[in-house]
Amino acid sequence: MIRISLATLLLTSLLSPFGGSAHRKTEQGNRSYEQGSFEDALTKYTEAQVDVPESPQLHYDIGNVLYRQGDYEGAAEAYTRALLSAPPDLEPHAAFNLGNARFQQQEFEPAVDAYRRTLEAAPEDRDAKRNLELALRALEEQQQQQQQGDEQDQNDENEDQQQDQEQQQQDPSSEDEQEEQQSQQEQGDEGQQDQQQPPPAEANDEQHMTPEQARRLLDSLAEEEQKNLQEEAQRRAAARGKKREKDW
Repeated sequence: MIRISLATLLLTSLLSPFGGSAHRKTEQGNRSYEQGSFEDALTKYTEAQVDVPESPQLHYDIGNVLYRQGDYEGAAEAYTRALLSAPPDLEPHAAFNLGNARFQQQEFEPAVDAYRRTLEAAPEDRDAKRNLELALRALEEQQQQQQQGDEQDQNDENEDQQQDQEQQQQDPSSEDEQEEQQSQQEQGDEGQQDQQQPPPAEANDEQHMTPEQARRLLDSLAEEEQKNLQEEAQRRAAARGKKREKDW
């Protein structure tokens, strides 16, 4: 519900002291508005603002035109500017229509604030009470939906993380796979290098010794054998000596 007719009358009376061009263009805008010619009405109100740019009544009527045209954001801005210096008889109407514009945008919390301001200025306003109840109910539902959406987003995020963890447990990560492939490739390269190297020379059992090497080997064996015989003789002599001492 938007309040128009009363505001039009208020606008005419409040601008009448200015007289001249502003008052004339405002009346023209009012007639165009009543006829449904909103674009022409907006033009006339805007032209009237040249003479009285801070008029809250003109901001209010411009807001009404924009609301009728479906520009709820522009209407809300115009009503807000009207409320900056609205007289007591205009304030509840501007606040009420501001609440309607915010409600149309599904901005229910600002709508609640606007309807409450309406009731502060006009406590017996039944339309404002009813719209406030609707806005409060819509705000509660909106908050519940937002909370459910946040919880669903959190659940989806947790499920995605769990799936990622399960996938990592079942399959090696791409980084591990790359490291493993690189290691296998390096081992393959080393194997190829080993195959390319010539095999070591095998020992030759039929190598021939020089006469000098043969002589040295025989001398060494003879000395070793002589040493072993001497050690054996010493062990036997020691054994016989022990037996004689035992006979005594």
